[in-house]
Amino acid sequence: MLDAAPRDAASLLTDTHSRTLATLADAKPHRLHVLATKHNTHITLVQPPRSAAATLTSAVSTTTASAAQQKKVVDVLLSLSAGNIGFRKAGRGSYDAAYQLAAFVLKQIQEKGLARDIVKLEVVLRGFGAGREAVTKALLGSEGRGVRGRISAVVDATRLKLGGPRARKPRRLG
Repeated sequence: MLDAAPRDAASLLTDTHSRTLATLADAKPHRLHVLATKHNTHITLVQPPRSAAATLTSAVSTTTASAAQQKKVVDVLLSLSAGNIGFRKAGRGSYDAAYQLAAFVLKQIQEKGLARDIVKLEVVLRGFGAGREAVTKALLGSEGRGVRGRISAVVDATRLKLGGPRARKPRRLG
């Protein structure tokens, strides 16, 4: 049945705008993982995790899979390291290699049309290499213009040892 009172265009616009904002707030973020080691930098763009039942191309069947397999499926959209763009040996661990890698990845995101699918983006930094600072500078620079407004969080996932293994026996001389 139709409403008895016709609704004006402003209220319709407000309703659709509020629904759009609600879906944006509920949207799970894409993740940009940055692994910055002393010797190399790896950047991986990942879709939001979703259940295996929700994926049509998933090889995990709902009847034979364990609960953990049914819970999450991660789709990698783009994964590159400094070696993929031409840096070799010691050059892969440099600041310049990481900056060029970040610029290349951000350019690929724009060219492949992945930016239009990204509503929210989390940047996950791991490691203490030169690439950590280089990637953040690239995101803040002109290269990151297309995705900078969509970044919702920057997370540090660096693993730290607490205590570590037992020390060696001290050497006794004489």
